[in-house]
Order: sequence, then structure tokens, then C-alpha cells
Amino acid sequence: MTAGPSAVDQVAFLGKIERLLAEGQFVATYKYALLIALADLSVQHGRDDDSTLDVPIRAIAERFIELYWRQCAPYGSVVGDGDYGVLIQNTGRQASIVGVIHALRHDHGTLARAMRSPAWHRAVTQTTRLIQTMPLWRLQVLRSEMLEFLYEKSPHRGRIRLKRGVAANLRRFHGMIVRLAQGEWLRFVQALPANAPLLGPTSDLGQFLFGAERGALLKIAEPLAEAQSGLCLYCQRPVQAGEIDHFVPWSRYPRDLAHNLVLAHARCNRAKSDLLAAETHLERWLRRNDDRGAAIADAAARVSIVVDLPATLGVARWAYGHEESLRAQTWLQDDALEALTGRWRSLLRS
Repeated sequence: MTAGPSAVDQVAFLGKIERLLAEGQFVATYKYALLIALADLSVQHGRDDDSTLDVPIRAIAERFIELYWRQCAPYGSVVGDGDYGVLIQNTGRQASIVGVIHALRHDHGTLARAMRSPAWHRAVTQTTRLIQTMPLWRLQVLRSEMLEFLYEKSPHRGRIRLKRGVAANLRRFHGMIVRLAQGEWLRFVQALPANAPLLGPTSDLGQFLFGAERGALLKIAEPLAEAQSGLCLYCQRPVQAGEIDHFVPWSRYPRDLAHNLVLAHARCNRAKSDLLAAETHLERWLRRNDDRGAAIADAAARVSIVVDLPATLGVARWAYGHEESLRAQTWLQDDALEALTGRWRSLLRS
């Protein structure tokens, strides 16, 4: 493996991301979604060295649909019948992606059901064309120049190639970049005059646009309890009314993936908070997914939670690798923390 980007290169990369968000010409929210999608896909498929990364545009399209799914639901206290409660995502007429997702939502109701339907392939194809003609070549266009630091603007055989070190930087600074993009996305939607009647004087817009689907998570509590033999994943004591926890914390990778969900005591969940779990818990989590992963997948599909075990494991490898690079502590129990020993690598061997 070659060396990753130098400290100087990392600082320069973040400066260019800041310029992209500050100086880019944004007439729709597509560019924010594209940046988040590239960061997410780098976590799943990239490496921490100075290599390039080929990203299929269809993979970006699938992530686009996931990102916009929540946002295409009616929002606001005045919502009634019809589509007028869907937030506008464009300075002109409504963004085309909303029409694609509206049809999926109407026919299938949930994202997980839509992903299993024949319509999913058509929707991804439509979204792929949209990405190729709109944000893909505009993302790196600033007011005064082309800042082509992420990828070459012309796709080849349905793929773009992230430049050397870009995937590594997107992985290293994933949380920061996603939060920046989400913040700008939120401000963009809030600033559109057409959305003012829906937003009102106070708003939970941030939670609506980017929060977890708590209702769906509650429905998987019982199947998780069965998969864990009625025990909290962390303390291994019986749990009655537990809480759903994201094993790799939501704050680090804000996406609901079935195998990343665990049942835990409220006390354990709060003590762990946004920390990564210690290697002891990692081993137990992996064993649970090996032993009961199929049952978890079946239960998740019934309540429309996305099932993607390879992506879940890829996210875990990234999270533990990043934690080790920072020499950060992992959570063991209560207030007790411990450093990684490196055992996580053999546990998460691909």
C-alpha cells in the first residue's frame, strides 16, 4: 500500500472543499447530494492510501435516491392532500429527482420495498442520466474558475475516477465533509421563498432532512432481541425495554443499515454515545451477524430497513481504521475506555 496524502495535502484538500461550498454556483441541492454520495462511497469502497478510485455513476445514483427519499415526503403543518407540501430543492421549478422518487414512493411506499421492485432499475437509470447531465460536471465549477480536484469531469464507461488521494481524504474527513454539505443543503432549502409557507416560525427541518427514521427502527427491536437471545449486545445482561443503537454510531455514518443495528440497555446506549465500541463488542457484533444475519435481514426487509451487509462491514473497517489512526479510545463499559490493539483487523478481515 502506498502512503496516504500528506498533512499539507490534507489541509489543501479541506480548503478546496470549503471553496467549493462557498464559491460554487448552487441553483439546486444536487451538488450537496453528490458530495455526500462521493464521501459515502469512498468510505465503502476506498482506501487510505494515495490511490485513485473508480466510482460507477449508477452507485452514485442509488445513493442519490436514498439521500432524497426522506426529503420527498410532505413536510409542514399545512400539508394536506397532493404534492404541495414537498419541499422545493431548486431555485426554479422542482428538481427532477423529486419526480423520480415521488413515483417510487407512490407505488412502493418505502425505500426498501422500492429497492426490491422492477421499478428500482428504471429509477436508477433515470437518476444516472440526471447526474451525468447536471451536477457531475458542475460540482467543481466555481464562480471564477474550474477547480477540478475531485475527478476528471468527463466520465468513462459509466464511471468517474476520483483522483489520487481523494478517496483517502473523503474517508478521513467524512464526518466533517458530510456535516458541511448537510448544513449548506439545509440553508439552501430554508432560503428558497417557495418553502417559507411550509417552514413556519420554527422548524425541525434538519431532523426531517437528515435524521434517522425512528419509527422503522422501533419495529425491528423484537427481531434484534431474538437475534441477541434477549441480551444487551454490550453488557450481556437481559434487556426488557431496550433501545436501538447504531453499532457504528449514526454521528459517524448517518445511514440506517440493518446489520449495524443492535439492541442495548438505555444506560449502555447513552454511555457509548458517539464512541466506537471496543474490540470485545466488535467480536460479539460480528458473531451475531454471522449467526443470525439472515434472520435480521428478513426482519429488516419486512419493516423496510435497508439490508446491505457488505456495505456495513466496509463502514466498520473504515471506522475502526480511522479510530486507530487518531489513536482514539473505544468504549468498553460505563465510563471505561480502551485503546485498540489491532485485533479489529483480523476480526474485520475482508
